[in-house]
Parts: sequence; C-alpha cells; structure tokens
Amino acid sequence: MAIDPYTSAGEIAAAIRARRVSSTEVLEMYLERIARHNPALNAVCTLDEAGARARAREADSALRRGELWGPLHGVPMTIKDALETKGVRTTGGHPPLANYVPERDATAVARLRAAGAVLMGKTNVPPLSADYRADNPIFGRTNNPWDLARTPGGSTGGGAAAVAAGLSAFDVGSDLAGSVRTPAHYCGLFGLKTTERRVPNTGHIPEPPGLPRAVRHMNVLGPVARSVEDLTLILRIISGPDEAEWDVPPVPFIEAPERPLASARFAWSTDFGGIPVTRDTRNAIASLAKELASLGCRVEQRMPADFDVNLAWQTWGEIAIAERAATAPDRVEERVAALNATLGGDVPVGRGSAKGARATIGDYMASLTQRDHLITALERFFDDWDALLCPVTVSPAIPHVPFGTPIDVDDKKVPYFLAGTSYTCVFNVTGHPVVVLPIARSQDGLPIGVQLVGRRWSEPALLALARKLALVTGPFQPPPGY
Repeated sequence: MAIDPYTSAGEIAAAIRARRVSSTEVLEMYLERIARHNPALNAVCTLDEAGARARAREADSALRRGELWGPLHGVPMTIKDALETKGVRTTGGHPPLANYVPERDATAVARLRAAGAVLMGKTNVPPLSADYRADNPIFGRTNNPWDLARTPGGSTGGGAAAVAAGLSAFDVGSDLAGSVRTPAHYCGLFGLKTTERRVPNTGHIPEPPGLPRAVRHMNVLGPVARSVEDLTLILRIISGPDEAEWDVPPVPFIEAPERPLASARFAWSTDFGGIPVTRDTRNAIASLAKELASLGCRVEQRMPADFDVNLAWQTWGEIAIAERAATAPDRVEERVAALNATLGGDVPVGRGSAKGARATIGDYMASLTQRDHLITALERFFDDWDALLCPVTVSPAIPHVPFGTPIDVDDKKVPYFLAGTSYTCVFNVTGHPVVVLPIARSQDGLPIGVQLVGRRWSEPALLALARKLALVTGPFQPPPGY
C-alpha cells in the first residue's frame, strides 16, 4: 500500500500496526521526498539515513514478532536542531556547536523514540533559536514551501517547512516568544504551545551543553503537525515529570467531557496594544468569529479588562533577557543593543530587555512577581470564556529580510521584533497554552493562522475545542507543487 505524504502521524501509525504498510516503506517515501525537495527548502539540516533505516527495519521486525513499541511505532519524525539527539549532530544553529554530537536524547526526544518514532534527522533553526527566521551561519536559510522567497518562520522554521512540504510526519520544537506558533502560522500547520512546565525542557539548547539551567521560565516544547489529533497524540507522549527538572509537576492528561461547539464561549481580538495587523488577517479572524456566532457560540470582540499588554511585553523582556544573561552576558548585551536599534523608539519590550540585561536578583524577583499578577488577570478572564481567538503575527509569512528590517503591514511599517512576537510572547509570560490552526489564505495565497488561547493546564479541553473548530476552519492543505 502506498501512503500519502500528508497522512497524519496517527493514521500512519495505525496503518503500520495493521500491516497495511511497513515502517521501512513509509521512511523511504519520506527520504525520497527529502532528496527531491530539501535542496530548495533547506528544512532538514542533518539527515541520518543509516540510523533511520536501521530503526525502521527494527520496527518492522518487532511487529512481526508481535511487539508493539508504542503509539508511534515506526512513524518517521524530524526534530528541531535545538533539541539534543543521541548520536545525531545537534548544533542549535550556533557555530561553536557545529560538530556537537550529544551522548543523550532530550527527554521529549527519548519519549518519542520510546513510543516507537523513527528519527530521520534535524531541522533548521536560527542561532540559539533567537529569531523568527530559520537562518544560521552553519546551514544557511530555510525557505517557505508556500513561497521560497519567504521565511517559514522561526525558530522552529525548518521543522514547519518539512512538515508542511510532506518531508516528515511531524516535528517537535520550542517556543519562548512564538517559535512554534509563528512557523505553524507561516506554513499553514497546526501547532501547540503547551502550558509552561507541561513538558520538560531537558536537553534544549540554549543553554549550550555544560552550562547551568538558567532559562527556567516561559520556554516550552510543543509539536507542529498536520492535524489537531496529532498535536494531542504527541503531547500525551512528551509531557510529564522528569528527574532533571523537578519543577515539572505530575499533571495528568484527562480527557475533557464531550460538548457541542455551540456551547463554547469565544472572545476575540485583532488589536494588542495598537500593533496593526494586515487587512487579510483582521478579515480572516472576524469572519471566523461571525461564523462561530452563526453556529450558536457565544462570541464577543474583547480583551481581558485587567490585562495590560504593554506590561506583559515589558515583563517578557525583563525575564527572558535576565535569564539569558545569567549564562551569556556578552551575547545578551549585543542582542539587546541590536533589538533596541530595530524598535524605532521607547517601547515596552525594549525597556524590559534593557532592564533584564542589568537586572539584580531583586529586579528579577520583582519581574516574576509582576508576572504572577499578569497570570492572575488572564486566568480570571477564562472564568467567563473558553478561549481567546487572536492573530499569531501581524501578517502572513514575511519575505527573506535581514534581522531588524521593518515589516510591511498594508500601508504601515512595523518594527521587526514587534511584527514577529507582539501577539505571541504575552502568552509565554503567562504560561497559557495555545493551539494554532490554519483558517484562511491571504490575497497572495499565503496561509493565515489563528491563536486559540485557553486556561493554564487546560490542554485536554483546549485541544478538544480545537478539533471542533477545525471542522469549521478545515483540514491542513498542502502547499502547491508538493
């Protein structure tokens, strides 16, 4: 049986278990597509064909013996090059790590392998995941399969390009300011930013190997995939406590009770602190809100009354930069200077980043306390609403431009960093889970996604709601020519 390259990971696993197709056959299909399409995309930066073939053969042999490794038995995957993979080069896009081959898997990777997944290789990232383009001095830039002249986003850009182009069943990335959500949006995929500490960060770069674990807040791991069902399947596998991160609590994944979509309560907004979004983006989200209202949902255009977006942006900068500065003060000073040079004035995230770079322990604790207040304000909002719908970024996928280039939003220009993170990093500050769903196409034919934000630790209910919503917005559509 031939398998379609856009088949979901769950469906591939079911076909392998039923012996309708072998793991080896699925792997060879993906390897052929990588050979054909990756030269133009540059999505897969390190390919382990020999290791993947050996693992696929083992998976097929195990099934013949009646052994089932787990729910992803024999399913080929790729992994963001920021997550350590035992025996497979992991660079983080950082030249000093160009030849680093880990002796361990990141915890999430180990769990996926234990569940039967077959690692094909690593996907491209910006240096130390610190940009929303996938471009670095080691491997160069990754191109978006919807338009090679545009970025697939970042920092999980290579992973999103690979999954969207049908080079991999799924990928797992990380998200400190939108690094899973932006690529999902730019590439027309489904993506999940998990509740902070739902999934261990163990084995994630940064920090580079051997340094203390300083990035302790806001960074999360999550999948990019071609269906909400795959997001759910992968989350179940990678979440849970880890002996290297004792602050990851044992929160169970309990299925949410079945409920009709018409009973859902949606708030929506396309205006975070006056940061403009394209007309196509506004229209797509407003049209979705109107359709949900016509289906009987309670829908209102509103933001949390007590949630200060400007303060959230500033607090993000304070915490993110203070934690990075703990192990890389020189790089942080350069980064803050480059960031502030692009912002075009005194803006909250710039003030926060500058403060974080020179923060005392007292300053840092004050930032965390302010974060507590922001979390409380958003949690109270979800007493009355099941989800908030909002843009992912200010526009569909941007052209390949140098870092810091202002981004065109219809007749306006938005500073580079604000264009890529203003609608995402606020939920890293608060730690709330977010599902990204593709909902429309721009006038240029580019994908437009939406963020579906829910209460902390609500992934079972939020994913269940996303599955209902996907029946309205539609399934994944592959880019033309792939």
